[in-house]
Amino acid sequence: MNPPPTWGRAPSRFVRGRGRGGGAYRPYFYFRRNGRVIPARGNREPNQEQPDAGTAPTANPPANRQPRGWNRPSSRRGRDANLDCSFLRPENYAAPEDGLQVQSIAVDNPRAYPGWRLYFLRENYEEGNEHARRIMAVEAHFQRHPHDYDFVRARDRGFFSLPADGILQDAQLMEMWPGLANDLREHPLRTLSTLSLAMHTVVTNHLLDANETTVSVVSTAEQYIPPLQTHVRKIYVRPENFVAVEAMSEIHHNRVDTLFAVRGTVSNVGEPGYNLAWQAFRCTRCQMVMAMRQRGTFQPRPYLCKRQQCVAREGFLALRSSPYTRLAVRQIIRLEESSLAQVHDYENSLPGEIDVELRHDLVDAVHVGQEVVVTGVLKLQELGEDAADVSNQMRPYLKAVSVKDASSIQQEFSERDLEAIAVINAEPNSFKLLVQSIAPEVYGHELPKAACLLSLLGGSGGPQAEPINVLLVGDPGIGKTKILQSCSQITERGAHVSGKRGAQSAQRLGVTFAGRNKRVMQAGALMAASGGGHCTLDDVDKLASKQAVLLQCMQSGELNLPLAGAFASFPAKPSVIACANPQRGQYDEGRYLLQNIHIAPALLREFHLVYVLLDKPSANRDMSLTAHVRALHAGAKKRARIAARYALKPKMSESMCQATFHVTAAGADENSIKYEDDNDSIMQQDYDLDRRLELLPDEGEMDLLPPILIKKFLSYARQQVSPLLKEEACHDILRFFLELQGGGALEDGDSSQIGAGQLLGLIHLSQARARLDLSPMVNSQHVRDVIALLTESITQTSLNPDGDQRRGPSGSGARGGGGGGGGGGGRGAQLRNFVSMLQRRSAALGRRIFEFDELKEIGARAGILTGISQLVETANMGGYLLMKGANMYEVVPD
Repeated sequence: MNPPPTWGRAPSRFVRGRGRGGGAYRPYFYFRRNGRVIPARGNREPNQEQPDAGTAPTANPPANRQPRGWNRPSSRRGRDANLDCSFLRPENYAAPEDGLQVQSIAVDNPRAYPGWRLYFLRENYEEGNEHARRIMAVEAHFQRHPHDYDFVRARDRGFFSLPADGILQDAQLMEMWPGLANDLREHPLRTLSTLSLAMHTVVTNHLLDANETTVSVVSTAEQYIPPLQTHVRKIYVRPENFVAVEAMSEIHHNRVDTLFAVRGTVSNVGEPGYNLAWQAFRCTRCQMVMAMRQRGTFQPRPYLCKRQQCVAREGFLALRSSPYTRLAVRQIIRLEESSLAQVHDYENSLPGEIDVELRHDLVDAVHVGQEVVVTGVLKLQELGEDAADVSNQMRPYLKAVSVKDASSIQQEFSERDLEAIAVINAEPNSFKLLVQSIAPEVYGHELPKAACLLSLLGGSGGPQAEPINVLLVGDPGIGKTKILQSCSQITERGAHVSGKRGAQSAQRLGVTFAGRNKRVMQAGALMAASGGGHCTLDDVDKLASKQAVLLQCMQSGELNLPLAGAFASFPAKPSVIACANPQRGQYDEGRYLLQNIHIAPALLREFHLVYVLLDKPSANRDMSLTAHVRALHAGAKKRARIAARYALKPKMSESMCQATFHVTAAGADENSIKYEDDNDSIMQQDYDLDRRLELLPDEGEMDLLPPILIKKFLSYARQQVSPLLKEEACHDILRFFLELQGGGALEDGDSSQIGAGQLLGLIHLSQARARLDLSPMVNSQHVRDVIALLTESITQTSLNPDGDQRRGPSGSGARGGGGGGGGGGGRGAQLRNFVSMLQRRSAALGRRIFEFDELKEIGARAGILTGISQLVETANMGGYLLMKGANMYEVVPD
């Protein structure tokens, strides 16, 4: 046991301060135990022994005392964490390239490279070494290709693009630097600094040559002539196509400080931050230029000249126009992965996300909802606020060095993918195969599935195809949600919003602000699916608070965002696939479509195709459904890849009516083509598409496609096929449009519901049908399939008073001719429907006298929401009603 101390006293175990108990130096926080001084946080050398009680005290404090002030790490202020943990590092550990922070530098650039210190802060230039030879080789490459690199533009903009195809094909450069591509992937920061320094040198020499040939003009009192620019600021290189695009799931922590390329949609955009990073000073005694790193609001100034011969300690002039005085502009965005190799289930999981740090010219280069390809260096960010806490976790992020819009970059397909796409296209009935592969757990409903499939393909216009909007209305539990979930999985770029979550889902529809200070802009589902994507809306009738935003997006193709003192507008043209449930729990075929669902009439008109999915009792259908469910759970109808036994054969699609092929005879004029059944109406021709797409019992098992293969096939069709219309297809579209317009005018007395929007939707659907066959031309058979889909949509959404027999296109007003109208069409149709329902009501009640309130209720059931007084007066004048007194009317029997 140690003897008690002979000096000082220890009133407590924990003592604060260094002046108590003797004159020896003690740490700021320490313990006293049995005469020993124990530092609370280890404020001594790693191998320094603590003096015993009898040892003579040391007069000088330890030399490793932590600095105070601005240059002390903020995460370690107030404590000492000088712990040696090098034994925890692996043997192949390498410090990050930008991990060594330099507080100040002396601008001592070599004569050959005037911008050396802009790119290499610690390393000194050595003439003749390998690094210098590489810089000279890259500089020679830039000088040999002046047409590929604009030196003046690079100086003005502060950056230049460096495509991999140009620099990697230079034989002279590859002879001097054969591992350029590998060094750029493994050591990106140093390699990019080397390339930027070479461009900086070439730009500086080009500027000096231009100044020598320019006649100097002196400023006068009447005209000011700015002096010639002699200094070039730091130039950044933006590499392109040096690394392949990788999935975000393949990013691991062991690949820190390496170059990555990811593709995704910008979901969040933060507010840019600006601060002074470096400040240049000049010594007024020796004219030495130096730069100091700036942090926070405190701006330090030099206290000693960097030149050894100069002993100046004051009189340093700040240089604001120096290239070494730099502002740091920083912005954080978040990317949501968009990859063909992955299928996301938006109900149960979310796609991969990663934060990206933008600096300098890349700030504000993207907007929310934009699909980009980001090339950057992988870094790690601490999730906690205290860097000394070993329990803090690290999150990877990308320090971007290049950002490129993905709309001009095509998706890449492997040979295996192309073989599978060829096998699908060689199927005798590929349309039926793809339709049956969408939501196979939902029995039947082939036409709604076919409409969703055409919407996923889109109209003409390349990858950013024209939108095709589809609405599914039907009884609950019939499988609408399953169809939407399947569509959200196989779309190349999309977003899913479920109205079951109420206001929380409604907020995810448009552009919003989030964060502690509401300064982070979030892209909603409509913005995330813009540019050729698809937005699936489950229970759209429950998004009543955001139906105005959805209507604006579908009508004008943009989203407006009011700001304080400003007004922002974002382009957004997604294809919308939505579903809605009836208000009363079950669809009433005796009521108009608008009376069954809670959707605005203007929004309903924006859907090209509207289908009603009913759960009607049927013995045959119930038996087939039972067998389907049993086979599904038994594994007989599993999603498997197409077997290799399918051979490539000529395209003969049974989904088209082969008897209607029109082939021009040899030597015949194309303008003299006579169409078969030209006198018959297209809508009256016998063409049962539902029967052709239905899976019959005698056909046996069908090897369905997995979602990942459907996704690649649709992406390939959208990217590679842009079909054009044949003359015969134009003739069929024109005939159907005129018949639809004439039928609407004959039925309703007003054809204003049918216009150019319906014709444009019909063309887009025909082009999508041709894309499904990978056909460059739209023929009559493609148009015939689309006409069958539109006719069924018109029939399903029309008023059916009897419940078992459907009428014509009365009451339909969708863009493609398939949606429910706003009030039953024209006044003539309203009068006929009102009188018909009034006579049935009179026969059911056994009386012919009705009050005006009863007539108003009957009119509401007939879909007449406004103008009931004028309609009753018209019926009275036409002899359908007789006025018997005040607000009393008699129904005239038919």
